[in-house]
Amino acid sequence: MFKQVEYVGFEGQPELRARAETLAPVLAGEIHSWRDDVEVKWSPAPEQPRGSVKLTLSLSLPNGVSETHSGTIAPADLVNDSRSASRCGRVWYDLLGSVVRQLDRRVEASLLELETAEV
Repeated sequence: MFKQVEYVGFEGQPELRARAETLAPVLAGEIHSWRDDVEVKWSPAPEQPRGSVKLTLSLSLPNGVSETHSGTIAPADLVNDSRSASRCGRVWYDLLGSVVRQLDRRVEASLLELETAEV
């Protein structure tokens, strides 16, 4: 389903890990066709309210562009699929935004290089 999935730091917190595991299909529904290119890491979010889960997504494209983005899913967001999907989707869209900005910078640099070469 994903390139890689890790559950880190859930020792002694089996209920929280189980919640994170139930989010995998929700996340898959948000990512759709990019799933094979995405690495997923779930971990407790100790700096957040008790019972929060940290989601970290990493995407590496064949052209060398890679990016990682994290977000927290609070206990209140775990109560129904639409709230969970919204939080997972937010992490995914933030990651895609970072990738697009990185690609945009590459395109601008290439265009500048072409303009300089033409002069």
